[in-house]
Amino acid sequence: MKNIFYLAIAALLFSCGSDPDLAPIITIDNAEIGAFPRTLNLVSGEYDLMNLSSSTYVHDLDFRSENGGENVAEYRLFIMFEDNNPGNGDDTSEEVLFRTFTQSDFGTNDEGNKSVTLSFPFTESAAATSVALDNVEPNDRFRFRAELELDDGRVFTGSNTESTIFGPAFRAFFDFNVNATCPLPDDLFVGDYEISFLEGPGNPWSTGLRAEVVTLGLVPGSTTLRQFSGNVIDAFGGFPITVQMDFVCNTVQWLTAGPGIGCGAPNIEYQAGAPQPQDITNDAVIILEYNEEGGGCGYSNTDRVMLTKI
Repeated sequence: MKNIFYLAIAALLFSCGSDPDLAPIITIDNAEIGAFPRTLNLVSGEYDLMNLSSSTYVHDLDFRSENGGENVAEYRLFIMFEDNNPGNGDDTSEEVLFRTFTQSDFGTNDEGNKSVTLSFPFTESAAATSVALDNVEPNDRFRFRAELELDDGRVFTGSNTESTIFGPAFRAFFDFNVNATCPLPDDLFVGDYEISFLEGPGNPWSTGLRAEVVTLGLVPGSTTLRQFSGNVIDAFGGFPITVQMDFVCNTVQWLTAGPGIGCGAPNIEYQAGAPQPQDITNDAVIILEYNEEGGGCGYSNTDRVMLTKI
């Protein structure tokens, strides 16, 4: 198989701590990248419960491959509806093929890569999954899954792509959710917050997310997402991580993120924990839960943190 890109990165972290054998190592040496869709601009990343009939998801992406997407034969998107409010009946649907894009649908961006804009009105997503508008409530979502097929027959998906490619350096964008939610004003849940632990940190080094002052900011294309730059695993010097959280009407949830390190594949991930109750009119305190999956390091734990506005 022809190699397309290589990451010439190999590093060992500090081997201090109670068990040096558990020290994480970077695992992206000689990673091969075949092709992937790259996120460029999230214009509108949610369905507005107050205006479902006119709400539209809009997202710009391009294709990265050895020739800038010229060898992409098809970009396929599958969709399903996930009903998280069974009180009004369970409308969860089976996954179906939603859209197929080919070279005739692509443009060319300023970098010379093939590109496309995804624009999906709520009405089209609902029709594809046979869900009635009146049955959509907060925290219900549409789940999208992408396949990228090259002209040599190879197919790339989120499940056979190296996890590092999903980080900020490459911004791979295969699978995504579009929530039905309540828009937030831009002046809520922004600014400086101090992190403290309610449970944990429970990993083997007792240093999960760093308890420090962080600055919450807006995420372009979404009224309900907020993010901050944090650090994890101070026992080995600390590693940067971008944490995003999603406010869904009366709850808030940590969104899966990772620092791109591990003790061999798979890498350590800070996965979404259970949604936490949240009054979205009061931004004084935020409670978040995450599940730290150690991957090749062989551990798993759940932590809860509190962010207090300063």
